[in-house]
This record gives sequence, C-alpha cells and structure tokens, in this order.
Amino acid sequence: MSNSFVAAKPKYEIEDDLLQGVIIINVEGFFDLPTLRAHFVDNAAVVERWRAAGRPIRVLIDAVNLKPHTPEGQACVQEATGRTYRPGDKVAILVCSSLVKMQMRRALSHGEILDFFISRNAALTWLDVQQQSSRQHEVAGRRAR
Repeated sequence: MSNSFVAAKPKYEIEDDLLQGVIIINVEGFFDLPTLRAHFVDNAAVVERWRAAGRPIRVLIDAVNLKPHTPEGQACVQEATGRTYRPGDKVAILVCSSLVKMQMRRALSHGEILDFFISRNAALTWLDVQQQSSRQHEVAGRRAR
C-alpha cells in the first residue's frame, strides 16, 4: 500500500496563453514550502510581465491533482496570493470536487479575485464574462467623454 499524499511529487507548469489572454497554471502532487515558494516566484514573474504589458490578469489554475497543503503551506498560499494578485485580477481555480471547492472557498479568502470550479468550461466562462464586463465599462467610459 502506498501513501499517495507523500508519494505524489510536486509539479507545476505556467503557460502564457496570449491568444486566449489567460495565464494557465497546472499544479499537482504535494507541495512542500520550498516548492510552493519557488512556484509563487515564477508565477509572480509572469503576472508582472503581463502587468507591464498592460494585459488584464486572468489566470486559470488546474489544481485537480494537487494534494492538500500543510497549515504552513496553506498560510504561504494565502500570503503569496495576496501579494501577487490585485483587485480587478481574476483567478479561476479548478478543483476535484464540490467538497474541495467549498473547503477552498473557506480557506482562501481574496474577495472577488479568486473563485473555485469543478468544470473547466465554467471557469473559462467566468473569466471571459468578467473580461467582457471590464471591456464594456471601458468602451462606455470612452463614449461618455
């Protein structure tokens, strides 16, 4: 019998999907603190590059195969998320079940920046709807001047 909690090596990939206008992050396994910190350094670099280019921050994180964090890991995620993302950014996180979705909503509170989904299509729709709303406000603001 193997312990999948310990045996699941951490892995993350960050992809700039410029065509869709979304940063796609895939995470899986159990993340120890050094791996979490390295991931957030890499993630912050991509987010800052998008900010510098004037791109809206839209992120899809596939965490379906991510193992639960330790309390220290959870605190690291909370702190790094608060440091990386700002009001107006949108981060959709895919999780494996409705129970995990509910637990994550309770554990990670960052206002309207984060939301959790069990469907990739629902997550992408949420990101697109938010973008369309922002674009409509910009266009309306330009017309009003």
